[in-house]
Amino acid sequence: MSTYHIVRHDMANMIENYTGKKYSSPSAHMANTANKKDGPANKKDGPSQQRQNIVLVLIDDLGIGDLKCYGSSFHETPHIDALAAAGVKFTSAYAAHPKCGPARLALFSGVYPARMGSPHQEELKKYEMPNAFECQKKMGYRQMRLPLQVTSMGDAFKLNGYRTGYHGKWHFGNADGRGLPHDHGFEISIGATNLGAVQSHFYPYTNPNAYKQNPPPPMPERSDGTYMADQLTDEAIGTIKTFKNDPFLVVLAHYAVHVPIEAPEDLVGPYTKKRKLLNATDQFTHDHGAVYRTSQDHAGYGGMMTAVDNSLGRVMQALKDMGLDKNTTVVFTSDNGGLASSIKEKNMPDTPTTNHPYRHGKTWLYEGGIRVPLIVHAPDRKPVEGGESAFLTTGTDMYPTLLDLAGLPLQPNDHVDGISFAEAVTTNMDGAVRGGPLFWHFAVAPDQKLGRGQPACSAVLEGRWKLLDFYTEGKGGKRELYDIRNDPYEKNNVSKENPEITRRMFIKIKEWRRTWADENFYEKEMKKGDDGICVAPEGLNI
Repeated sequence: MSTYHIVRHDMANMIENYTGKKYSSPSAHMANTANKKDGPANKKDGPSQQRQNIVLVLIDDLGIGDLKCYGSSFHETPHIDALAAAGVKFTSAYAAHPKCGPARLALFSGVYPARMGSPHQEELKKYEMPNAFECQKKMGYRQMRLPLQVTSMGDAFKLNGYRTGYHGKWHFGNADGRGLPHDHGFEISIGATNLGAVQSHFYPYTNPNAYKQNPPPPMPERSDGTYMADQLTDEAIGTIKTFKNDPFLVVLAHYAVHVPIEAPEDLVGPYTKKRKLLNATDQFTHDHGAVYRTSQDHAGYGGMMTAVDNSLGRVMQALKDMGLDKNTTVVFTSDNGGLASSIKEKNMPDTPTTNHPYRHGKTWLYEGGIRVPLIVHAPDRKPVEGGESAFLTTGTDMYPTLLDLAGLPLQPNDHVDGISFAEAVTTNMDGAVRGGPLFWHFAVAPDQKLGRGQPACSAVLEGRWKLLDFYTEGKGGKRELYDIRNDPYEKNNVSKENPEITRRMFIKIKEWRRTWADENFYEKEMKKGDDGICVAPEGLNI
């Protein structure tokens, strides 16, 4: 195996160059406080020193209530439930964004997607950064892209001598074909494109009746009718077999359970019968100018749930058959909340699941759009007592945590917005403080055109308080404050009762937004001439 050489930039320095401000990352803070009681330690707590293999299973649009081990009474997920029973189930895990592409960018970079212009950096002009907006527009600054210079998850593992394989949905490469897994440290890449969905889950993964004809993902040829989740599982197991004599990182990123809602009939049939026995009908509630599903009884979606559950069961059996089950850590999660929301009642049949009792779903910054399942099975570590952790974690934490679980050094100047939650796998960290708030941003909300209804919004969560800033609503925006500790379903907006907390949280959002770009830098660029040429800060040309 050849040595991996690549020139990479320090993300913390890139942000400082980009914003003109000294950046103190949560990762660096937590590394400096590793021996204190206010956060999880970024050092080992006693597991074996043998390098752990890592398998990351990422499900697309899987909701917080879709698994039986998270409370579903409709879906049967025995293999996922068994993983949770053997490992640790996290009950306060968040996506870093309520949509697929930006959420995945965060998972593999350890950086908030807003720093990468993801999505819709044109919002800069609304935050009193018109020069930055104009320059980035002239530069052709692309949205939702991870710069090639960044040392991301795949790079870090490969630089540490790991074999690396990626299988399935990627969704944040460049339009010119660059920026896919091969460009970010994965030596094997199967089925990854910049597209957010397949047109059919059955081979050849196309639909001649689709309103827009997109090419299918690059997959080895199969017979017509092969199910995508089954083929991706085959490919991932094949990669594990290839890598079995070396330490490895293998990612299995399913296109399921994202639309289109399709599954083999033998998997759908049992749910069709169950729905009939339940005499189920679509249930929904109106909320914030839109509606969201409150019933979980979609037979086709149930079939897809069984498919991804079977997939995990096959991976776990393959690891056991190859003698790798004792030194392979398996992490199972979702990119964002389940697809539950729509802008009109008539569209509700197209929303296949619910996150109830949490509000709304994918594309929304209410809890239903950003709370996700997260399960960690680390055979070299004794699970925390009770097998559950309420430690607060978000998508940017995945990169440093997988490094930590593998026994590799963290890279706090790269995964600048993430911390390792590996200690929470073995230790009760429910009352621990992260060392800083969590942030989200969903800019111009293009899904209003598609019928999901989410208004433009930023949000911050710190301690018990969560503030949502619907900054395009009314004059000066509309803000909602929730006590998440006592009101996790966000039923009571207490902003009027707590004006000082609302003001303080709003200031945090505004200060965070200012870290995205340095207006003074771009102002100087605009004054260099009238030729319309702008130069990006060093390291952020993509």
